[in-house]
Amino acid sequence: MSLDQAERDVLLGASLVQVGRAYRQELINAFGFQPDEVRPETFAAETEQFLRRLCRQLGERHGGDPKVEWALREWVMFVDHYEAWDALLSGFRFEGKEALVRRGQQLFPGPLTAHWGDDAS
Repeated sequence: MSLDQAERDVLLGASLVQVGRAYRQELINAFGFQPDEVRPETFAAETEQFLRRLCRQLGERHGGDPKVEWALREWVMFVDHYEAWDALLSGFRFEGKEALVRRGQQLFPGPLTAHWGDDAS
């Protein structure tokens, strides 16, 4: 799965959890793993890196898109990846953003998060 395909899937309503599972399964299939050889950590790091890049791409290309906002809002409840938090808090306006900004600034203190509060509404 390419980043562009994953992006299209999110724009069609897929969650980042679904995209991550599909990406990981593609890797498992491509490398010919048998079901008894697959562990929770199998391709976990590769899937995480893919999803980080996807979040960055979604934020850069689709700020304000409600489907992307939904996917990112759901995803930040599962992960502490700066890329997901930054994509959401830099590119979207939504009710309850102030609370997420505060939480994000606790997770990622410093100048990289200062711009999140600029438009928190």
